[in-house]
Amino acid sequence: MSRYINSPSPMRWHLLALLAMLVGCTTTTGPSSDPVAQDPGPVVPPAPPPQSPAPTYRFGAKFEPPIGRVVHGVGQWESYNAKYTTLLPSSLNPASELVFVDIGDTPRGWEPAMIAARFAGIDASGRIPSLNISLRGLQPSAADLAKLPSPLYGIDIDIANSTKYDSRINDLIQLAKDFRKPIMLRIGGEFSGPWNGYHPYEYPKAFRKIVTMFRQAGANNVAFIWCYEPAAPNDFDEVNAAGEPKWYPGADVIDWFSIDVFASKDISGSQTGHNGALSAYGRTLRFLDMAVAENKPVVIAESSPVHYDLSDPAQVASAWAEWFTPYFNLISTRPEILWFHYIDYDWSEASFYAAKGWKNNDLASSPTLAKQYIAEIGGAKYLHANDRSMLKDYLMYQ
Repeated sequence: MSRYINSPSPMRWHLLALLAMLVGCTTTTGPSSDPVAQDPGPVVPPAPPPQSPAPTYRFGAKFEPPIGRVVHGVGQWESYNAKYTTLLPSSLNPASELVFVDIGDTPRGWEPAMIAARFAGIDASGRIPSLNISLRGLQPSAADLAKLPSPLYGIDIDIANSTKYDSRINDLIQLAKDFRKPIMLRIGGEFSGPWNGYHPYEYPKAFRKIVTMFRQAGANNVAFIWCYEPAAPNDFDEVNAAGEPKWYPGADVIDWFSIDVFASKDISGSQTGHNGALSAYGRTLRFLDMAVAENKPVVIAESSPVHYDLSDPAQVASAWAEWFTPYFNLISTRPEILWFHYIDYDWSEASFYAAKGWKNNDLASSPTLAKQYIAEIGGAKYLHANDRSMLKDYLMYQ
């Protein structure tokens, strides 16, 4: 037997080679040079990145922040505002700034160009102007008020019943239209406070007239604010026998309710006094309840712990415990409060306020308290200048 008995013959070698070639063509798992074999099928685009949900608003009011946010604003003294913002990280720049204008004649002249310049400065700082128009001249001291023939010295009655001040209102309307951007407009703030001298039953007519004039002129970049102060009487929602409101202009001409708080008793303590009447805090809560009933958001237009001297280390702890803590608690527990302005100012520098016993509320006077304050407003719920485009309708007026 040949020793090659198990070796294939030459013919078998050819057959085996051919078979290997055929098997290789049908069983290979490597990449193919055939372009059809490489076709991956239809191109499927990548999934788009998840979109942030559109902001939602509880009240639907003009320039309202989204649910869960509260607008951070600052007071009206420019030099102190500069000190205030220097304390803050740039990310906490206030979203709004107070401005005060008296429509009455005394003792200042009427200079709308100066108002426009102030608006331009506020806008350049990344803030919304929050303008209070006082329906009077300069506020008299207590001694001067006592000498007036009537404590009702406001010009609200003239605005309501004559055209005497219409040209000044029209100046403000034109200023708003030229500015074009959002404006918060408080008409006769602290309306029922006797220190302002407004007239019951005439003030709400003046308020309505001013709003109507703005709207008819097409100044739609303005939100209108009605503001109470709890040191005033508990009569903000009273009507007479004929159903005429003593102070309330009506929900149709109001975008925001507002309240000013200065004393600790405005924001905490008992809701009733020793005689069973509502305390200042009780009046605060009742006014907030009215805002909710009328489906309106609330701005704290003015606030400052005026009875504490923040430059006195002995008073700082009390100021935080007795004013700042209840103040921020009120904002947290009353979800209708969606905006606040802190007035950073040494009130003792102005004779009008020094006579009332108001003290130094400049946060720069106390690094300890300033640190606590910054930690609070640095929370996620507060809305600052960088996020003002999130306000309802804000982008419509740019």
